[in-house]
Amino acid sequence: MIPIKRRRRLAITALSLAGATLGAFGGYWLGRVTQLQAAATGLSEYADDLVAHSEDYSRELDSIWKTFNSSQFPFCSAEEIAEMQALTFRSTQVKEIGRTHDGKLYCSAFLGRLDPPLPEQPLTLRLANGVKVYNDVKLTFVAGSTGTVLEQGDADVVLSPTAFSQWRRPHTRFTVLMVNRQTNQAVAIAGDKLDAGQEWISGKGSIRTATELYHSRCSVSTTLCVVTAESIQDVMERSGPFLLEYTVLGAIAGFALFLAVGQSWLKHEGIARQLRRALRKDALYLVYQPILQLPCGSCAGAEALARWRDEDGNMVAPDLFIRVAEDGGFIGEITRFVVRRAIEEVGEILRQHPELVLSINVAPSELEDDGLLWLLEEHVRQAGIQPGQIALELTERSTADMSVLREAILRLHHEGYQVHIDDFGTGFSSLAYLHELAVDAIKIDRAFTRTIGTQAVTASILPQILSLAESLGAEVIVEGVETGEQANYLIATGISMKAQGWYFGKPVAATDLPKYREQAEIEAQNAMM
Repeated sequence: MIPIKRRRRLAITALSLAGATLGAFGGYWLGRVTQLQAAATGLSEYADDLVAHSEDYSRELDSIWKTFNSSQFPFCSAEEIAEMQALTFRSTQVKEIGRTHDGKLYCSAFLGRLDPPLPEQPLTLRLANGVKVYNDVKLTFVAGSTGTVLEQGDADVVLSPTAFSQWRRPHTRFTVLMVNRQTNQAVAIAGDKLDAGQEWISGKGSIRTATELYHSRCSVSTTLCVVTAESIQDVMERSGPFLLEYTVLGAIAGFALFLAVGQSWLKHEGIARQLRRALRKDALYLVYQPILQLPCGSCAGAEALARWRDEDGNMVAPDLFIRVAEDGGFIGEITRFVVRRAIEEVGEILRQHPELVLSINVAPSELEDDGLLWLLEEHVRQAGIQPGQIALELTERSTADMSVLREAILRLHHEGYQVHIDDFGTGFSSLAYLHELAVDAIKIDRAFTRTIGTQAVTASILPQILSLAESLGAEVIVEGVETGEQANYLIATGISMKAQGWYFGKPVAATDLPKYREQAEIEAQNAMM
């Protein structure tokens, strides 16, 4: 059989490795999303640059068309042909300029005057501004080549196939289109052939398919639109180091997170299981903190406090294992253990000193069960002590129905037991307990004791609580007295009360309680002289 500690380590290791795996997937996914977003931003910026270049292109074409559609030279005269040749020579965007009329080409910069004129090829697209687009036109001046011809009025131009070459970027592709926005028809005039749907080309934005990223951008002043594209595979391939870094960081983060969560969860679950086993084996133990009567300093009793070492030998804070028991629904087992063990250990002292009172913490919900009363009666009778020597301190960790609680307290009082309110002033129902329930004493929480001699806002509350308790006839027990200043302050009030805390003594085992009681009384009396 695998030891408990080893099983715990194996469970935490397995959970941490699972966290590392999930973290690696999460890191890779986050890195992938980040890289795709960066690529989409890059495509958007690329599209902006291409649109700006295409607008320059469009302005040059407009200038050529304006020049020849309003030419002062005779149609296809030598002077006009010379002008066409000069503009073609200077242009980097245009390879040929020609003059047309009624669907025929009459002359061009390269071909000169044609006789007979050449018929134009079928129209590809007519734009809203009257520009005609002819795609895949067989170029007479370059045998075996085709190109794109744009015509406005009686002048046409052959676009340079390298007009946008200087704008190419690694890993990306683009296409430049002329769009009739009235009909939403488009035709590519430069760049690459892309499988982008025309229904969104005239819009502005990005789309992503299973394999490609696309971004479209249209000019606001021309009929030109641009689509840029990059394959997701290319993005991922050049993002390898970045994705590896994100994957490793994700794995580390996942490992650390699941390790912390696993340790916390297993610790909580492990504590719950260990605590149940400890209760079955009576492995918890009790210590007792004396409660002194002020101002005389005599010992008035003690509070039973549960302590526990886990299976690894480590002390577990009472607040932690009490909360675990409450969450697990077995706080009653701890209560019954404390009642049974405390009366067994301190019964002889209580018989010898009838003035002493043993305080035991009980959750209000426990009073709803008659089993607690039966348990008290059995052990009090066996110990030969008086019920009045047992004080049940009601904690406010859990709530109980007020009418049920009132009846339970009345039964306890009827049997002679005392009922105290623990941690008074910190719970929402403390005042309700005082007004509606016949409690014998209130224990002022240590949070108020710490304010003695300070400028804290709550410092003024302590005297009010003391006065309130005195007016209601309830005894006062002050918790957490740790300094001489605090003890002297309480004594100086002139109010008869009880107090407990490290100033008067730390919790001790039951066997040390008699001699501690005698020593504590002597020291307390000396301290108050």
